[in-house]
Amino acid sequence: MKNKDYIHRVPLFNDLSNEGKEYLKSLLHHKTFNKGDLIFSPNSQDELIIVVLGQMKVYKLNKDGKEHIIRIIGAGDYGGENYLFDLENTSVYGIALTKTEVYILYKADFHKLLKIDHQVGQNLLKLNAKKSVELERQAQLLSFYRVDVRLVAYLEDLYNEEENSITLPMSLKDLASYLGTSAESLSRCFKDFETKGWIERHHRKIIIKPAFWKEFK
Repeated sequence: MKNKDYIHRVPLFNDLSNEGKEYLKSLLHHKTFNKGDLIFSPNSQDELIIVVLGQMKVYKLNKDGKEHIIRIIGAGDYGGENYLFDLENTSVYGIALTKTEVYILYKADFHKLLKIDHQVGQNLLKLNAKKSVELERQAQLLSFYRVDVRLVAYLEDLYNEEENSITLPMSLKDLASYLGTSAESLSRCFKDFETKGWIERHHRKIIIKPAFWKEFK
């Protein structure tokens, strides 16, 4: 997908002036990554990465080399914004979970865009505030001692009342990392929930049964 008009539908840029939109097109660099490819690392240039197709997993490597997932970025979302403002990336990586297409906006070009249209800066502040709330929620989940309690809270957050189901945005392995546990422990929790009649699990689709709400509401 090399149509740069798509970028106007990205929330970060959809309020740009016409002049800003046209200037933005001239600054973007298109790249395609296959599943498992490294999209950015501590060795990358300071850049804003906008996903237009596929998914990018953003994770941190702890001192012991253990992976901790920060978030999954899908089409229309972005990553790397912290490094546009002189923060140093020492341990954060992004890899493609599927075939993934991105537009890259380098730090120097981002600041050129700010001079043309300040709206992108205001949008960035608003969206980053939302990201901060999401990170706070993840920290809250990790504060629960028991894995099953973390999973219950996570499912409640994702629940769609209209569909009465949840579609997990990541694999079991990645979700385990996000919730600070092992894939084996998380799998046991899911099986326990199914045995108790709380959920039905069909790969990534989770159907929430009435017994779940009787137990936790």
